[in-house]
Order: sequence, then C-alpha cells, then structure tokens
Amino acid sequence: MQMRTTFIPAMILLAFLGAPALGRAGQESDKQAVEPAGQVLFREHLADYDSELRRADGRVDLDAMAARLNELGVTTYYWLIWHAATDWDDLKLFLPKAAQAGIEVWVYLVPPSESPPTYGNQYSEPFRLDYSRWAEEIARLSLKHPNLTAWVIDDFYANREFFTPAYLREFQRRSKAINPRLAFLPLMYFDEMRAKFVEDYREMIDGVVVAYLQDRDEIEWTWAILNDAAVVPPGELGYPWGTPSRAGDFVMASQSAKVLPADRYVLHFRERDDFTGETAGYHFKQLLVDGVVVWEEDVARGQATWCKIAADVTPQVRGKSNVTLWFRFLDKKGVSNFGVRWHLSGLRAENLQLAADVAEPRDWEVARQGAFEAGFGSETKMGQRRFHIPFISMTAGAEGEFRQRHGDPATPERIAEWLRMSLQAYKDGKCDGVVTYCLDKRPESQTFSLAKTLFREFRRDKR
Repeated sequence: MQMRTTFIPAMILLAFLGAPALGRAGQESDKQAVEPAGQVLFREHLADYDSELRRADGRVDLDAMAARLNELGVTTYYWLIWHAATDWDDLKLFLPKAAQAGIEVWVYLVPPSESPPTYGNQYSEPFRLDYSRWAEEIARLSLKHPNLTAWVIDDFYANREFFTPAYLREFQRRSKAINPRLAFLPLMYFDEMRAKFVEDYREMIDGVVVAYLQDRDEIEWTWAILNDAAVVPPGELGYPWGTPSRAGDFVMASQSAKVLPADRYVLHFRERDDFTGETAGYHFKQLLVDGVVVWEEDVARGQATWCKIAADVTPQVRGKSNVTLWFRFLDKKGVSNFGVRWHLSGLRAENLQLAADVAEPRDWEVARQGAFEAGFGSETKMGQRRFHIPFISMTAGAEGEFRQRHGDPATPERIAEWLRMSLQAYKDGKCDGVVTYCLDKRPESQTFSLAKTLFREFRRDKR
C-alpha cells in the first residue's frame, strides 16, 4: 500500500466470525457459490500485515516469521506478494509453518496503480495483473493448505475502473468454483466507505479491510454503512469521489434561532474534514447567518482532526428577534474526482436559542444543488438492515506510516493508542477484526512489545 497522493480535481472479511448475513446474500443466483464461505468461522481476528523478516539473500526468513508472529499473538498474517519475485514460492513454504503455529494466512496483492507501467517496476509475481488467474491459483493453494483462508487487493477503490463489479463477479466465480470457502476482501480507506461502494460491490465481496481510522467515530460511521444502518452518517456534508460538479454547486443544512437579549452572540462548534492534501480552491466549508458568511475554510491542507470554532456573529444578529444559520459546503470551482467528507458536532450558542443541535440532524432543513450528500434533515436516510458486511480495521503499525496518516509524534505509545482504539471497537462489536499495518518485527522494536501486550489483553478480556 503506497501513501495516497493528492487527487487533482478536473482530472481524472472475511472475518465472518459467525455473522449470519453476508455481503452477497442479496443475489439468489450466486447463493450456492457464496454460502459455504459464510460457514467458515474464524477465531478472533487479530492480524498483522507485511514488514516480513528477510534473509541476506532476499528470501523471507520463514522460521523467524512464524516464531515472531506466534510471539505477537496474532491469529492471522497478511502475506504481501510484491517485494520479491520469490514471494509466491516463499508463501507455499510458509503456509505449513504458519499452520503449526495456529496462524491463518491471507494473500495480499497490489493493484494496477502500484504496478508497471503506472508505478515502479515490481508486480505481484508471477501472475501480475491477471487477477482471475490469481483467484484460481490462490483457491487451488488453499485446498492444499486450509489455513489459507482469504485474499485481499490493495487500494481497490482507486482502481475501480479496472475492478468493475462484472470483473469481480467473474473472478469470484472462478475462485468459488474451486474453493467456496475462500474469501475475497478489497482494501478500502475510511473516507471511501460510502453507500455507493456498498451498493455497487456488496454482492461480489466477502468483507472489507478498511484503513486508517482517525478516531472511533470513523469506525462507527463505517459500521453503520456496512450494516445498512445509515446511508450518510448523521451530521455529515460531503461530496463523492469520481463525480463531477460545477462551480456554485452546494449543500446546506439550516435551522432557525431565537435571539435573546445580550450584547454579544457567538456560535461554537467542532468540525473536521477528511482531505489532507494540498489541492485548494474547490471545496469550501462555511457557516452563514441570515445569508452572510461568518466563517469559511478551504478543505485543503487539513489534518483530519477535530477543530474547535468560535464565530462571533454579533453584527449579523444584533437588533433581530430571529435568525437563520446555515452550514454550507460550496464548490467555488467544479471538480471531477475530488471526494471529501465534512463532519460537524458540538454546536452551541451564546445568547441564541437554537432549534436543534447537530446531534439532532433530522430537525434541520436541507437545500442542495449538484451531487453533494447530506446527513441532515429528510435526507438522513436510515438503512433497512438488509445486510451485514464484515470489516477489519487496519491501523498503522510503523513509525513512518503512522506519521504519514496521523502526524507527529509517531511514538510507539501513540501508535499503540490507535491500535487500542481499534481493539476496543472490536470488543464492542463495531468491527470484525483488527490488523496492524507494517508493524516493526525486529527484536528491538518497542512498538512490537506494546502491540503484543494489547493483543494479550484483548484475548484475556474476551475470555
């Protein structure tokens, strides 16, 4: 998995763990091919990905890997096939060693965007971009080694024009014909988890691996979407990926407020968006009072963390008995592929009597032009609980990877804090497993020691 690049506008699980309803359950014609996979009951899904230990000759140190993973206390390891042309051969040698240690293995492949000619000079060898062939060969290998239980493709949604629903249906058909119990999961990012992805792909996948949570809220929202409990998370205004807009397109949520006698009026709220790139001049977040912009910010260069805003609205309020306030998400320039989600919470007012908090999104009025989405008003659509799509929360386990996603300090203690967050959500039934991304497995790794302690505590508490 490569660090995600800035998207330029105008261009361009199975962890079923006993879950009775599968993502593909809605398609009767596929029923015989899918139901056996649902009968696979995984143990606790505590997993690790990549950062394999290698010998001086470049081959994976199989014995050292099996021993280190066993010490870590994981039940599953995601085997990335990419770093060396011998990774597929080493996988075949690793599977029996992993089985002896009681470890299941998931094969992990890179997509076209991480392969030549788009990126670098390394493929997932030996079948490269022939994912139908990969589906068949992994399925055949899983018959020989029952602890090979699933496979994953990285950066799936960024490659959705290649991995169309029809293509997924075809390679799943080939895989399930050989081993119906073998599961396939795409790797997604939390900001990509939207109702459109679910509706387009849920009948062809067996679960999702989702990276990288910013906080517990992201897991809650993802759980709601993957369990058909909500279409758009409450308190969110957003724009979908891969969808064009025009300058002036917007969505806004509004409510009235009674003006109380006072000399000063201030609106307080918390906000964040999930775009951290440099691309500026397109999506703007705004607060308006009676049509006047009193606070505005470009989504560019954000940090994906909650920010506290205090907007003095005295000039817009003084002398009035009632006002209308709007949260508006506005495009000042049109985009073609620039998705972003804006979350709001904790609205309160000094000397204004609000009709509703952000925590009561149905009591807001919504107006919209274009493809913007709203988790407010009548557009706060509740799901019908038609399906359950299991998902694994992936959290950064290496200093460099953590810094790219969450900033400094990228200390072992802070990395462990994010892992603890995912494990707690797993305990609470809000995800179906946890996997560490690139956890440093060297003997001197402090992060490894902290992760080992957290996995051990999780298993103890589950007893």
